Order: sequence, then C-alpha cells, then structure tokens
Amino acid sequence: MHPLPNSAASAGLAKAGNLPPIDADVTLIGAESSSLKIMEQFPDTMPLIKDRIGSARSVFVHGHRIRMNVVPMFLNVFVPWGVFILCCGLSSFWVMYAHPRIAWGLIGFMYALCVLMIAVAFWARRFEPDPTWFTYAALAVLVMAIGGTVAGQANFKNFSEPYFKIHDLKVIREIDASYTPGKNVMDGGIFMFGSGNGLDETRSWHFTFKHTYCVAPIITNTTAPLSQSYDFWAVGKDCCSTSSSDFRCGSWGLAGKGGGIRMLSGGDMKYYKLAVQQAESLYNINAPNPILLTWSSSPDLEVSSWNQQVFKNYMMMVAVALVASLFFMTLATCSYAFIGRSKSAYATDFYDEDNWQQGGVRKPMDYGVRSYGA
Repeated sequence: MHPLPNSAASAGLAKAGNLPPIDADVTLIGAESSSLKIMEQFPDTMPLIKDRIGSARSVFVHGHRIRMNVVPMFLNVFVPWGVFILCCGLSSFWVMYAHPRIAWGLIGFMYALCVLMIAVAFWARRFEPDPTWFTYAALAVLVMAIGGTVAGQANFKNFSEPYFKIHDLKVIREIDASYTPGKNVMDGGIFMFGSGNGLDETRSWHFTFKHTYCVAPIITNTTAPLSQSYDFWAVGKDCCSTSSSDFRCGSWGLAGKGGGIRMLSGGDMKYYKLAVQQAESLYNINAPNPILLTWSSSPDLEVSSWNQQVFKNYMMMVAVALVASLFFMTLATCSYAFIGRSKSAYATDFYDEDNWQQGGVRKPMDYGVRSYGA
C-alpha cells in the first residue's frame, strides 16, 4: 500500500513547491484513489509515481530490469573460448614439437593481451562511473589462457611428444635379439622382432623406489646372445613380483611375434637402468648399453593411437572450456542484473522536507530506475 501524505506533508509540499494546498475536504475512499487524486492535482510533480499507481502489481514491473547489452555478452563467451582453443592447440600439437619458439611466442602474445586487458579494466574501474564488462573479460581471458596452456602441455607431454619422437626414429623389422647387436640399431624407435624372439622371464628382475621397476631381457629361442651382451630389455612399472623372477608387463603373454616401443626419456629411465644393473649382478650377465622397450603385440598401432588420443583429448577440453565459459558468463549476467536496482515505485516515500523535490540531503528520492548498458 502506498504511503499517503498527511496534512503536514501536504502543507510541506505546498510550501516547497509554491503550490496551492490540497483540498482537505476531499473524501479519501481508498489509498490508490487518494493517490490518483493527488497526482491529478500535481501532474508534473512526480511523473514516475503517477505512471506506476494503478498498474498491475508484479515483480515484472516496467523499468525495474537492467538492460543488458547482448553484444559484449556474446564476446565474453566466445573470446575467452577462442583464447583457450588457441593456447591449447599451440601447446598440444606439432608446432610445439617442431617450432617451440614460435609456439611460445604466440602464447606469450596472448598473455601480453591479457595484461593489456587487465590494465584497461583497472582504468575503467577508476575513471568510468558506469559498470563495464572489462574486469570480467580480463579475468576470463587470463583464466582461459592459463587453462589452455596447462591442459595443452599435459596433452603434449603425455601423447604428442612421445609420438613425434618415436616417428623421428626408424622402424626396425624382423630383428633377432640374439644375433643383432644393440649398437647397430641405436636409431630405432619401433622394434618388430622376428619369430622365436621373446622374454626371458627367468632372468627378469626389478628395482624398488616408491614403485617397482621391472625389467626382462629379450632373447631368441631361450638362448643367450652370441655376443654375450643382453642389449634388448622389456620394461614396465608395478607389474612383477618383488621376491622372484616374474615379469607381467605389457603384452607379456603373447604367443606370436612381438615388438617393442623404445623408451627415450623420462624420470623412470634411471630406475630401469638400475634394475638392469641389478639383474646383471644377480645373473652374472652383461648389458653395457641396454635398449629399453615397452613390450607390445602391435607397437606401430599403439604409437598411432597416441596421435588419435591427442585429438580426442583436445576436442574434449575445448568442449569443457565452452561449457565453462557459458556457465560463468551466465553467473556474471545474473550478478550484473542486480546492479542499479532501486526500490519498487510502490514503496516511494513522500517527503515534507523543504527541499523534497530534490529528495533531501540524507534520503534522496527515487524518481526512476537507472539502467546500465553493460
């Protein structure tokens, strides 16, 4: 119900605005009819109140919603998402492997753009009185740039880099572990062993440090190499017994031809070599230059699957980034919609202060709702 002016308030209105006093003999039938009569006597005094009185009482009152500019809303969804796509793509694929300086240079440019947007956001918050999207845009672009780089690097280290490194080496086919010295095939990446080659589980061993690093020599027809040097070793983590010769890593139960994928780098390399040294000491064999392999039934297909997994991971991360961008844009829109909201027109007070038309010093009047174009 609208607050009504009493006689003192009416006198104050008349005094402040040099208007004739309200007829005290007017019969007030109801609150709204009384207010309407007052507005008819003073049509130019409170135009907003006059328009609101008598309208439908609903939360969807005209003028009580913040008008949002849809263009920056779309930009704040797709620009951060595009930054994620670019940073994740540059740090996931071939460019990072073949031309890392170019890749990091482009990613660095995106971070420089983030710094520029942050500077603009600080400037807007200090000198621009109206709310803007600059702060949200700067934060969204920065988060997406960091997230894209981190996700892309994880994808690159786990799949892309091993794939390209293996493909830069040779594919050695029909190799005989007992007759071919390891020093003759040091440039091999994928090894396809001939018939009769397999794991010598009786000479397998391990090294334990947080994990169990298992190794087993690869020989031909259970015979020792002609050079008495065991150069080819299958390796695996946490797949063997710690008390006996027992190797169950990779395609260890393979009956036919097998192969191996070369292990080139990583923190586990030194532990596998220590396991080989322990096997040398335990079985009184020689392995001066061991080639460490992951035993596989189809090493070429397994390596090709790494490249496919890179694209699968990339597409999944891009989809997640789009959903996240839409979600946080929705939250920001809901939050910004409350900026500038005022009380309902039905709760507007009538003042009897001398300067009531200006709303007073300590309690300004709400003549309208100020809406912001974000």
